[in-house]
Amino acid sequence: MNQPGRAMTHWRSCMSIGCLILGISLTGGVAAGEEKENPMALTPNRPVIAEGLGRLPQFSHAMVAGELIFVSGTLGTLGEAFDIAPGGTGPQTTQTLRNIETVLRAAGADLSDVVKVSVYLADMSTFQEMNEAYSKFFPDTPPARITVGGAVLALGAAVEIECIARHVP
Repeated sequence: MNQPGRAMTHWRSCMSIGCLILGISLTGGVAAGEEKENPMALTPNRPVIAEGLGRLPQFSHAMVAGELIFVSGTLGTLGEAFDIAPGGTGPQTTQTLRNIETVLRAAGADLSDVVKVSVYLADMSTFQEMNEAYSKFFPDTPPARITVGGAVLALGAAVEIECIARHVP
C-alpha cells in the first residue's frame, strides 16, 4: 500500500542530508551567525569601454560580471573609426584579436585569461585564413572555440569574434 506521507518524509530527510553535505539550505536561509555569500553579488556588473576603439552607444565593449569578462562581438576595425582592416579574413582576424586584447586590458585581463571564443565568418571557405591568424594569438593552450560560417556581419566584415575570459580582481 502506498503511503504518500511516509514517502514525502523520506524525501525531505534525503534532501536535508544532501543539502547539509553540500551546505545548501532548503528554506533559502542561513544558519544563525552565518552570512550568505553570492560571488556574483559581491561586485556589481561593470561595463568596460576601451579607449581608442569605436563603438555604438547601444553596447559596451565588454561587461565584467563577478569573475568573468564577457567581450562583445568585435570586428577588425581600425582605431575609433568604423573602417574595417583591409585584406580579407586573415588581416581582419588579426585586427579583431588586437582589438580584443585592448578590451581585455581595459578590463584587467589579457588573452591568457580567455576560456571560450566564438568566431563568426561571413564565408566558411575562409576558415584557414582565420585559423592561421588566430593561432598566432593562442599558440600554446588555445581556449575552447566555436566557428560559425555563413553569417552576415556588421559593416560587411569577414569575421567577428566574441569571447569570455576570467577576471580575478
